[in-house]
Amino acid sequence: MPASNPIREWLNTEAWELPKSDDGEGLRRFAGVLLRNGIPVRRMRIAAPALHPLYRAFSMTWDADGDRVDEFEVPHDYDEADPQFFRSPLHTIFVEGAHAVRRRLNQPRGCNCPPDPMEEGMTDFASFRLSFRLLPMTEGAFSIATDAPGGFSKRDLQILDGAMPAMSHLAEVYMFEDMTTTLMRTYLGTTPGERVMKGQIRRGDGIDIRAVIWFSDLRDSTRLSAELPRAEFLALLNRYFDCSAGPVLAEGGEVLRYIGDAVLAIFPAETEAQTREACERAVRAARAARLCLAELNAERAAGLKAPIEFGIGLHVGEVTYGNIGVPDRLEFTVIGEAANRAARLQNQSKILRCPLVVSEDFAHAHGGRWTRLGFMDTRGAGDAAVFGPTDWPF
Repeated sequence: MPASNPIREWLNTEAWELPKSDDGEGLRRFAGVLLRNGIPVRRMRIAAPALHPLYRAFSMTWDADGDRVDEFEVPHDYDEADPQFFRSPLHTIFVEGAHAVRRRLNQPRGCNCPPDPMEEGMTDFASFRLSFRLLPMTEGAFSIATDAPGGFSKRDLQILDGAMPAMSHLAEVYMFEDMTTTLMRTYLGTTPGERVMKGQIRRGDGIDIRAVIWFSDLRDSTRLSAELPRAEFLALLNRYFDCSAGPVLAEGGEVLRYIGDAVLAIFPAETEAQTREACERAVRAARAARLCLAELNAERAAGLKAPIEFGIGLHVGEVTYGNIGVPDRLEFTVIGEAANRAARLQNQSKILRCPLVVSEDFAHAHGGRWTRLGFMDTRGAGDAAVFGPTDWPF
């Protein structure tokens, strides 16, 4: 191995100053470093398993044609038995445990292997194992291709091989941070995850905020869970959450908790104008939820299955937004009378047989057309008027 390794030195120094979210700029700069040091890179790719709810692996590929960086996610249902993967260099590294794989593309293949997409028009191709220690995924792969007439030299491959430990460490740190952010966002929500990552992790840490509070709940869930096989009930529950929680996220709301089959969410707001907009986003989410439910029930009817139903309660008010629980097991959520009021409004939607019930505060802040449905007991503050949409479907 050459005594001096400029690629390793760059990875151990300047590469650490790259922005954390750079839309591929890091790969572009790395390509420039390789070229300046005589390595004739034409294409390269970093691929690794992922800990993500939507995909199981990812890759980023740089191509000198247009200085382009493309990202690709591998879904969880990808079939590793696919011959394209089974005979590919990535399978050789990830499954067979090879340290590196090289293909001289201007020479006959030694096996009946399908080409890697990076090989098209190239003369030489190599993949190197990346090894991780901090991540639950223990390896990744760095691949590189060239169209130089002579391919890669022995020196090129030695330098690249010697730089892999440094690349592994750098990639691992970036992936660990990205994975942590993803898990926080997935299990806590975007804003709570950000607050926790910034150090708001002690019991009692929190702030008072004004927000629209959303509370929705599935009807007859106890009966459904008893009558349906476990797998079928879980599938139905997730479809229900697609309809109830999905529109909230699409409208910029924060889903804070799944309480069994109930959804607690907020649309934060500070000023009067922001409150009106938050109310409108909550109404749009409720409308989208009802449309989604109609589509789901149409599917169920086609399969001779009974329809499902859920109710939504909306209120606007002050809540405490922060950590509650015991010191070593906390939850980031909202508490306060306003949150309790939203839950009671949802219960009124069942009593009044109206899928959406809102408080007088919400109806006033929203400014739209609402019809008084009656009154509900606020458990200590007297009776309060409740409202539903004047136009239905709203």
